Amino acid sequence: MKFLRIIIIIMLFTACKKKENTFVIDSNYRSEIDSFFKTKMAERKGNYLQLVALHKLNLGNNTFGKEDNNSLVLKTEKLPINIGNIFMKDDSLSFIANKNAVVKTKEDSIITKIPLELNQYGNSIKLFHKQLNWQIITRSKQPYLRVWDTKNPAIEAFKGFKKFDLNSSFVLDGKFTYYEKEKHEIVKAKVDGKRSTNFIGNVSFNYQEKTYSLEVGSDGFTMVGDITNGEATYGGGRYLYLDLPKQNGLVKIDFNKLYNPPCAFSEFTTCLYPPRQNQLSFKILAGETIKRL
Repeated sequence: MKFLRIIIIIMLFTACKKKENTFVIDSNYRSEIDSFFKTKMAERKGNYLQLVALHKLNLGNNTFGKEDNNSLVLKTEKLPINIGNIFMKDDSLSFIANKNAVVKTKEDSIITKIPLELNQYGNSIKLFHKQLNWQIITRSKQPYLRVWDTKNPAIEAFKGFKKFDLNSSFVLDGKFTYYEKEKHEIVKAKVDGKRSTNFIGNVSFNYQEKTYSLEVGSDGFTMVGDITNGEATYGGGRYLYLDLPKQNGLVKIDFNKLYNPPCAFSEFTTCLYPPRQNQLSFKILAGETIKRL
């Protein structure tokens, strides 16, 4: 009888513990998720959905405009035949505006010629002409001309991605551990094939009585792959941000906030893909799918 009481107490304790660890999806949480994806939609419409070109720069003159003899042809109405010329020599870049194109800086200063100095991330300043703006970006030491169009039809055409139903099973407690020294690794990437990225730590968690871990980048940026990739979700994996503690400690891993990388909806993007150690061996039926609304 005493043994039976002990068994009952253990069962009750276990049941209570499971109940305490179960995340509850309520109206506040639903509002939080809605707000999260509305913010993502605004980010996309204000950036990646405006992209209309990604052009690899070559030594010498790189012209762009509406006419077919330009290095980069932009089939946009009301653009001049030639907007300008990006000249690349050794490690220097400069832009010369066509005399028939009014080109400005972000501060509205009209320019005719300007050196394009690259910052620590390999990016130049942005320049503007009518609804277009552009800058130089660098991928694997190769400069590219990236062009945005604030009137790109893709902006209004994109209504969002479908999402899995909210699932409390995919809101998990994790333990985050900072590395003593930041780790650098080459991962697969669109456009340049492979690119160096950094990891500042890893997060471990339990799911269905098994332990898994993910490597985490700066500011909590985490690339996640799982068995749904290529079928229900984007083949190149999805992204997630973790709210990291100042020191090693507990974090919440909310897979309902998994979102598609920019490459899922624009061909002019450059994305990192999850490294092998971030490929999870189970289906994450949470977050964005590959299907559009």
